[in-house]
Amino acid sequence: MLLSKKLNLLLLTMSIFLAGCWDRIDIEERGFVIGTALDLADQKSNEDYEVIMTNQFVIPAGLGSITEGSGGQEAFMNISETGTSLFRTNRKFSQLNSQVPFYQHLKVLLISDEVMKQPNLFSDMMDFYIRDHAMRRSIRLVVAEGEARDILNLKPKNVNVPSMYLDDLMENVDRNTSTIKPVHVGEVQELILNEQSYVLPIVKKAGDQAEYGNVVVINGESNQMVGSLDEEETAGLGFVNGHTEGGVLEIQVDDDLIAIEITEIKQNMNIKNRQKDQLRVGISIDIKGNIAEHFGGRSVLKEQYVNKIEKSAEKKVKELVGNTIEEVQGELNTDVLGIGKTLYKFHYDFWQKIKNDWEKGENYFSSAVIDVNANVEIDRVGSNDRIKMSEGG
Repeated sequence: MLLSKKLNLLLLTMSIFLAGCWDRIDIEERGFVIGTALDLADQKSNEDYEVIMTNQFVIPAGLGSITEGSGGQEAFMNISETGTSLFRTNRKFSQLNSQVPFYQHLKVLLISDEVMKQPNLFSDMMDFYIRDHAMRRSIRLVVAEGEARDILNLKPKNVNVPSMYLDDLMENVDRNTSTIKPVHVGEVQELILNEQSYVLPIVKKAGDQAEYGNVVVINGESNQMVGSLDEEETAGLGFVNGHTEGGVLEIQVDDDLIAIEITEIKQNMNIKNRQKDQLRVGISIDIKGNIAEHFGGRSVLKEQYVNKIEKSAEKKVKELVGNTIEEVQGELNTDVLGIGKTLYKFHYDFWQKIKNDWEKGENYFSSAVIDVNANVEIDRVGSNDRIKMSEGG
């Protein structure tokens, strides 16, 4: 009897290992999607939309060399399908392609600006990417100016796959103040759940290349695009909320053009007056940088002149931030500055009293007085003047 029980237990244990992976899909049967574009096809009713989903599949055989003009095999293939549900539309791809779409390597999700303009359509789409266990929260989101699928058809020089090109393009955020750090699906999920307003970066076609920079503004309640910020307004926003990591600040000092390379930005926001109709906010911005380029005859080795550069830079930063505040308060009525987030974090009781009238109703955000203070410190002035002095001496 005991021997029989042991034998049954052994057979049961062996059956577990013999079963294998019941849901296994061979790698040859997987279609690796690295980029997806979502475009608006049609509006069926007030709440129902037909969307075009375009997936960019990698063709491994074409990754070995650049194929443009060579007659070799392409490194990618774009396939589009239309539907009202992304989940069902995704299932249709198996009818168009012999390989099953595999999203664990998806890098970039492009959404057309027309999709972003529709109330709650974008947040409904995000539900598919958040729920699916195969989707990574690190997928980068970017808004396409015009048709998003056109961006996936770009063939920039020396790059095999457009999605990889876009992913690399978004890495260069520290080179320009008008670009922001990449925004990921995981971040947007949290913003949507908390009904916080936010910004997303823009990409647009520029010939055979893509131009990455500036932002669109998304209202947290309607989850729709309410406007966009231009290059200078995007720079001002970055100085306030930390979206910008660095870049170059150009200023004029006594008719001399000076380019300052920003090496560090720190922000601090405090609430000065907690009264609904007289809310006052203070924003302090501390910047460190180096003189990267100087056009003019004055010596940047003189302390007095360096101080003048710092004051001019501080004035420029305050102007940029002021223009941004004027746009988001006066035109867009949307808090992407992070004031509501600061109130929620540090003044929760007061926030509960005004949150329903923050960006709508009484619109306390737009009536808030925002004071900006900027401090710029030049760490390095360069060695060009020293070279001139040694040659002259």
